[in-house]
Amino acid sequence: MATAYGIHLGNNSACLASFTNGTAAVIANDAGDRVTPAIVALNGSEWEIGLTAKSGQALSKAIIKHNKRLMNCDWNEEDLTYVESSSSCRIQNEEKLTYEFESGEATQYSNPDNITTKIYAKLFTIASHSVKDEGDLKLVLAAPLHWSNESRERLVKCAELAGFDVLQVISEPAAALLAYNVEDTAEDINVLVYRLGGSSCDVSIVNVAGGFITVEKNIFRSDLGGQCLTKDLANYIAQEVKQKWKLDPQESRRAMSKLLHHADNCKHVLSTLNSAHVFIESLLDGVDWSQNVSRARFENIISSKLSAYIEPAQQLIASFNGKIHKIVLSGGSMKIPKLQSAIANLIPEAEVLSGINPDEVIAMGCAREAGLLLDVPEFNMHDLNAEVEFLGKDIYLKYLDQTTQIFKEGAPPFAQHVSSIDAGVDAKNISFSLHKDPDGEQFATETFNVESLSKPFTLKATLDHSKVILQIE
Repeated sequence: MATAYGIHLGNNSACLASFTNGTAAVIANDAGDRVTPAIVALNGSEWEIGLTAKSGQALSKAIIKHNKRLMNCDWNEEDLTYVESSSSCRIQNEEKLTYEFESGEATQYSNPDNITTKIYAKLFTIASHSVKDEGDLKLVLAAPLHWSNESRERLVKCAELAGFDVLQVISEPAAALLAYNVEDTAEDINVLVYRLGGSSCDVSIVNVAGGFITVEKNIFRSDLGGQCLTKDLANYIAQEVKQKWKLDPQESRRAMSKLLHHADNCKHVLSTLNSAHVFIESLLDGVDWSQNVSRARFENIISSKLSAYIEPAQQLIASFNGKIHKIVLSGGSMKIPKLQSAIANLIPEAEVLSGINPDEVIAMGCAREAGLLLDVPEFNMHDLNAEVEFLGKDIYLKYLDQTTQIFKEGAPPFAQHVSSIDAGVDAKNISFSLHKDPDGEQFATETFNVESLSKPFTLKATLDHSKVILQIE
């Protein structure tokens, strides 16, 4: 089977995953990191993407951050102000948004779509180096649930300009569920999907029934993100510096830029270790700063903010009339153990799915979806915005003396059902018939020669628009 890819591009970082031989895995970048900063900078005449754009002398280059906010066609003034305040390039808002990068004597211009294409091109290079066979790199993307089709199409165009062959765009909550194979659950269940990124948060309650995923409720917040916690940690370190050296880093843009960078690294380390060491060379007036920060200290610093992060989930749970069976955590900031336990404690009886790093969950789900699409015979996604018709009646499969319901009413296109067929070692030809009623007449039949197959063998049924495709393996 060909390798399929999934990408989740966030406001702060991007993650690339692949799906091959039935397994999804994250692909590390050239620095060995499993996520790549979604930052682009112009340093002199050279464009820097990812870690190189984030590191180094921030004041010596023009940087754009949180570009994804302006890829939403329905962006508002709050989004524009946020991107302007966190970046060091000018943004012109006339007929179209334009970034103005000043580097040396030259001035260069770009826009949100070009910046997104550069990030995808970086990921395309990483993906190309991971595969031996040349060919189209099939990709599934994730987009926020509240984005319009027009916004999703912009993502597709950028990814295709970077070299990818985009199969589909799915919502971030759906991708999070796919990462954990939740759609394969036999029972009808409800799942709370909580995503906390660097600068935004959204919470969804999703119903999963018969392989069909339905978002029942959703709350999106653009004022909540992990960067608020990073700033709190940076302010704490600044106060420690001020107390010892009588120097105030908060009065220096350069010093605070360094502090925020190191505080962010410290926050990520404390997600897995009980202590992190912060060393900042020449923080202010030639003074080097060295300090250990414990996880307990960090949790104490952010404790006053926890209620704000819990509130959207509490609001959604209170308004939902039903039981929530599972919780899926996603987004880089959900690596913080204190936040994980706070969300888990809201529904003590629910199972928390946390086997995948939260900042990799959505990319893994996209990769798995891409693998499933490539596994569908003659799959072709002509129009991402095409209306989808769902199955109007149940479908039953009959063979030998067995009757099995393979699709329920409401099943989506490309739904699959896999059956293990125990036909006996002497079986040669077996006929399979399809029925809309277990006691009614057949509407289709197909006979397979199974003499050469090992027993029991597998029968895979795929719902493909107006027909059902049967395959034996």
